Amino acid sequence: MELIVLGAAAGGGLPQWNCIGGQSRRAWWREIPTQTQASVAIGSRQSGYVVINASPDLRTQILQTRALQPDAHHPDGPRNTPIRAVIVTNADVDNIAGLLNLREKQSFSLYGPDAVMQIIGQNSIFQVLDPDFVNLQPLEAGTAITPVEGLSVELFHVAGKPPLYLEADLGIESGSSGFTSGVEVQCGARRILVISSCAHIDAALKQRIQGADVLLFDGTVFEDDEMIQQGLGHKTGRRMGHLPITAADGPLIELSETLGTRKLFFHINNTNPIWDIQSSAFQTITDAGWEVSHDGMVIPL
Repeated sequence: MELIVLGAAAGGGLPQWNCIGGQSRRAWWREIPTQTQASVAIGSRQSGYVVINASPDLRTQILQTRALQPDAHHPDGPRNTPIRAVIVTNADVDNIAGLLNLREKQSFSLYGPDAVMQIIGQNSIFQVLDPDFVNLQPLEAGTAITPVEGLSVELFHVAGKPPLYLEADLGIESGSSGFTSGVEVQCGARRILVISSCAHIDAALKQRIQGADVLLFDGTVFEDDEMIQQGLGHKTGRRMGHLPITAADGPLIELSETLGTRKLFFHINNTNPIWDIQSSAFQTITDAGWEVSHDGMVIPL
């Protein structure tokens, strides 16, 4: 079994298509590696893979990942895939747009919180996922499933906000009403947590993280106002539903006593200086025991 980081960047990727500021400039000039938008796959070629969050870059990620490509000698014939299931943790475009890449009448199961499944079910564009092949299954927090042999998967609530395109209808304060989840994966004796969006680390989340073997955690912004500082936006990290890395209540401090866990930042914005391994920001997180995930990273389980 293995965890493959298909994409490590936040929405827009690195570089963002219409940006030459922040770390995007260095990525355009090939001074740092380009990165696709956040998604991971967990499983094996033998048992199949579970994809966590279908980013808009999913087709490109499959092209770049041999383990997710069709098998020339598959018993089902030339149309086949090792992707057995997709789990979406919220209804942000960054996490569901990639589902449209999986519309060629291929069987797989789609799981997510009921609030997210309702949004997908009510949006007619997702009807291209033929229900004769794609099984939409609400998955509430605390319910464990076995989407492929050898993996147990459970969702849990994480503080967040509703999708940007629903803020006007639902209000930003509705974000903790089942719109954002983390994923806990049990693989044998190993426990893996994937948390791509997090607005607050509470006691329950800290307790869940304690003892995990691998943690991929929301690393969207290093400082709350870095987009504003760089002239690349008017929103803070918190306004977007992401806890800044260096905040007094952020992961660098709040998770500093998490021992024995391999901790990696994931879902990293194009403004975040930790992309630059020569930066003081990168040194700050490595000194604190954290790593920066990247496209194509493989973590054996």
